Amino acid sequence: MPSRVFISYRSSDGTDKATALARDLDELFGEDQIFLDKDDLPAGSRWRDEIARTLDTSPILLVLVTPNYLEARHSSGGLCIERADDPVRAELAAGVDAGAHIVPLMCDGVAKTPHGSDLPAPFDQLAERTWRRLRAYDWRQDLARLAADLRALGVVPRDGVVQPAVTPSAPLPFAGSAAAPLDATTGSAPRATRRRALLAAGAMLVVAGVGSAVFVLGGRKAPSLAGRWRASVGRRGATTSRDGDVVMVTIEQTGDNLKVASSAVDIERDPDWQRLRAMWQEQRGEALNRVFYRGEGVVRIDGDDGVSADAPRGPRRVLLSVRVDPPAGGDPLETGALRGAIDPDGNRIRGRLWLNGEQAERVVDLRREP
Repeated sequence: MPSRVFISYRSSDGTDKATALARDLDELFGEDQIFLDKDDLPAGSRWRDEIARTLDTSPILLVLVTPNYLEARHSSGGLCIERADDPVRAELAAGVDAGAHIVPLMCDGVAKTPHGSDLPAPFDQLAERTWRRLRAYDWRQDLARLAADLRALGVVPRDGVVQPAVTPSAPLPFAGSAAAPLDATTGSAPRATRRRALLAAGAMLVVAGVGSAVFVLGGRKAPSLAGRWRASVGRRGATTSRDGDVVMVTIEQTGDNLKVASSAVDIERDPDWQRLRAMWQEQRGEALNRVFYRGEGVVRIDGDDGVSADAPRGPRRVLLSVRVDPPAGGDPLETGALRGAIDPDGNRIRGRLWLNGEQAERVVDLRREP
């Protein structure tokens, strides 16, 4: 029998990414080999029982290490991973006990691999594994690397499905060694008509981070993106941003890293938000009329790939992981990725925003305020 793949994640910030990953792995390997609890766990069964049933098929456990995976805190203020009843702790322990091949996946917002000495059991086991990346703004390439790993571990591709090509790349080091910050190579989000629908529906933009480096174009410093910007975000399916929402954002730039935050965005009369607003009203008993855009990302120069210094360099681009937050904070309402080209004078960014919940792109046009 082929190996079976289990996906473990913390629901507070990993559900959308786990769902997207399961959907795309289903496309490549088939649903019978990919296990996601909310879709595939039989009624009345437990994760430990299910993974134990697959011992003869060399189970594989993909651990989505999102910012909350290790850092989430319970109502008393302590770390959730220190509690015996922590769900992800139970899932990881079941994988360790079953002798599963464990692959930690470093997701957006996680800057480095943790040290085993800083983690309680069984999370210290993650420090002994080789890590991979799984980023919204480089999803296709990261998925291709992961798919190649899974094939090597015995997961059988679906008949007739062309596996994604992957550029050779070394995995992240073991967690106990110094890990480089997340890189930002050009990629595009997956397009799909696939079996799992993602949970959130809504719209979002923008970014966060802090870093290093000075860009030089034509013998002069490239203009910084720091300042106030007016962002036009197109309607879903529109070919321009002309009739979309206008969002005021502030961009902070240190070297090649960006931090962006928006002012409050009024969604009360926006038809694209009505389904989510109705869901929010039903679940929370209160109206959702405003949201705030947040996220993280970098500035990159096309062609700046560590090749010869004489190699031509292209235009600057932004590569961003994006999220949209409710007014009181907490779990994001939506996640996605934004890729855009920066005009030479640094006063305009034209790009496209991919939304995981919508599985669609929106045209985005950002112009610097005077």
